[in-house]
Amino acid sequence: MEEISPPFLYPVESHMENFDFQEEMKELLRACIRRDFEGEFSAHEFDSVFIRRTQHPLSMRFEGFPIYSEGIPQIIKSWAKLDLELEIALEDMLFLDLETSGLGRSGTLAFMIGLGYYEEGHFVVEQIFLPDPDAEENSFDRLRELIESRSLIFSFNGKSFDIPVLESRLLYHHIWLNLRDIPHLDVLHLARRMWKRRLSSCALESIEYYILDHPRCPETDIPGAQVPQAYQDFLYSGETSLISRIFEHNHDDILYLAILFALIADNASYPPKGGKEHRIDYHALARLYESVGEIKTARRIMIDLISEGFVNADIAYDLGMILKREKDYPSALEAFEMAAELSHAEAMTEAAIILERDKCFEEALKHSLKAQAFEKSRYRPNENKLEALSKRIKRLEAKLNIEP
Repeated sequence: MEEISPPFLYPVESHMENFDFQEEMKELLRACIRRDFEGEFSAHEFDSVFIRRTQHPLSMRFEGFPIYSEGIPQIIKSWAKLDLELEIALEDMLFLDLETSGLGRSGTLAFMIGLGYYEEGHFVVEQIFLPDPDAEENSFDRLRELIESRSLIFSFNGKSFDIPVLESRLLYHHIWLNLRDIPHLDVLHLARRMWKRRLSSCALESIEYYILDHPRCPETDIPGAQVPQAYQDFLYSGETSLISRIFEHNHDDILYLAILFALIADNASYPPKGGKEHRIDYHALARLYESVGEIKTARRIMIDLISEGFVNADIAYDLGMILKREKDYPSALEAFEMAAELSHAEAMTEAAIILERDKCFEEALKHSLKAQAFEKSRYRPNENKLEALSKRIKRLEAKLNIEP
């Protein structure tokens, strides 16, 4: 095996796009990659990129989870504003994740483009790596090929980070690829809707740990904040130990993005075909249905949760609001009173409104006084709410002929 002796002591400047890499340096960096990783270099005559592919049979499960979804349910298409008539097969899906030379957008180099796709009974993770920054332009050839053969992009925060970074770099190289015209489902926003009430952070690694039972291995993974420096160290010395961790990190980002979407997609339809999945927050799912106007399904989910004993103040309150909008006031009052018993201040006020409407002034006054006391007990009371409650209390006392 060829012996390569880092460090190369090549001067690394802060703006990578201004590097003037000598051909000898480029070949030494490629030799380090060729020595330590399985994969192949692209066929470009100059400035080839390194491509690594990992295949996973669709029959494989990771922590018990399948690697593909049975389809994209209508609720997710509606929420993501996709064409409801569009039939999306597994082969139409492309998962995207970048590793970059910085954590901002401007002047950031995408030195690794991670892509996941379904092909011939496998989920393929394909990683396009830049052995040196001059190879960046050539990395977009394979990206364009895969994007133009797929009809839906999946990412995790891609709308805010990955796509803007790619657009910036494509513009720099005068390459036209309209990424905004391709349907894009950013799973981060879907995950936040599903688990923001359960998790303190909806970062992908947090969801992997708490929802998918997959802790990242500190011996083989690398924290995202350390990735830019690791790449600069490689360009300086040819040392690949941290590059190996970046490959592993990016691979897991792509793989568990696909697994996470499959978990959500296969459990988003209601009622669930195989029974409830305990990792799914069904109250959040009800709110998702409500957000796209599927009120009947949202109501059914919340009624089912309460009947099964999975009740909390927010579920009861949200159900009450749906029933109130449907003008089912007796059922709405029942839901609001259930929430009020669980110390939901807004539910106390809503119950008072319905009771006053039904001329049950004494009960309405009790709920209003409780809501007022609850609001006053907050660290920072809402003065507008207190003023409205005070007016309601005075009005109810007048109707009951109670002296102030």
